[in-house]
Amino acid sequence: MKDQLVILRNYFLDLGLEVFLRADLACSKREELLKLLRRFRSAFDIISVKCTNHNIALVAARDRRVDVIFFDYAKRNVWFDHSIANVSDATLELNTSTLVAASDYLALTKLMKDVYTAQQHKVDTIISSGCTSPFLVKTPTQMSAIGMILGLSKGEALNSVSVVPSRIVGKNVERRSRNYIEEGVKVVTRTD
Repeated sequence: MKDQLVILRNYFLDLGLEVFLRADLACSKREELLKLLRRFRSAFDIISVKCTNHNIALVAARDRRVDVIFFDYAKRNVWFDHSIANVSDATLELNTSTLVAASDYLALTKLMKDVYTAQQHKVDTIISSGCTSPFLVKTPTQMSAIGMILGLSKGEALNSVSVVPSRIVGKNVERRSRNYIEEGVKVVTRTD
């Protein structure tokens, strides 16, 4: 698989495009999630976890290998609550396609509560299109407008489609460099 990812990355580099690969992990058991994280962390630039139950959400929110967590708003039994937000090192992702696909009041209410909880615990949020079809693609301005509807300030909404995703990618690019040892520690070459 790593060979295929290198080929894919090089293909885009040859076209003059820098590409960052993302893996969306979904599972229902803690052990399975930890196994997937060990397997895929080194191969992908961004690791996100779909929180299918409360236990998975807690594990994913705490684990430093996870960059992004997101929820299925069609499921009524799991959401971004205070216990998850309190321990979260991950960024909360809000998929705008959820609103388009669900188009019900419950999904909108859940998203608004999640934004409020994230703000209370100072958890970063990103807004993505989460699209599965070209017809669901939104511009950054449209996505930030949806963020404002959900309760983000204008600055937070704009940052959620620009600054926060860039920070995640930048941190992971640094993590993948040869000089990186661990968070806050890197090899510095001496120049004389």
